[in-house]
Amino acid sequence: MKRTWEFTRTGSILHKLLETLVYMTISNTSVLLYLAFVYSMFQNSGLISLVYTFSMFGYALLEETRPRKFYWEWIRTYTLLVLLIKFVMNLKIAEDRSKASQVSMLETLWGYVKPGIYVYSELGRIFVYMLPEILITALLMLNEIHLKLLGLWYVIELDVESVQDGIARNIVKGDEEAVLQ
Repeated sequence: MKRTWEFTRTGSILHKLLETLVYMTISNTSVLLYLAFVYSMFQNSGLISLVYTFSMFGYALLEETRPRKFYWEWIRTYTLLVLLIKFVMNLKIAEDRSKASQVSMLETLWGYVKPGIYVYSELGRIFVYMLPEILITALLMLNEIHLKLLGLWYVIELDVESVQDGIARNIVKGDEEAVLQ
């Protein structure tokens, strides 16, 4: 009776519901990453964030099971490169250089192309400007940890042997103990 009472207490149920919510969030990190890609497109709206949506709709969502590790590594490399470019562009040195130069043909072309790189002077605006890539980086790390714990970082679901295939393989080898296990 004591264990039943402990399990059915309100605190225990709320704790288990919160724990279940955390597990559900962790198991859907790829969906959260896709939402962060769309958020990056809405927040920065330029050629830089267009790469995320093209890769998501052009490859990741069309993959039969889920993208392989090379896709996530490519996204991580690209995101860190974008963060580096955004950081360098918002340094005081880059700001002074852009103010000193006159409006040239390159800057006019830059305005028409809209690459998604802006120069802000306030720290709050810089943080909001870099937030999508920071969010993508954090979710990429969480996704990698989740897949490594499941043993699916190096292989996808189609590469893993099913239970029926394992039983058939052990029957062919004549290992009846392994079949019973």
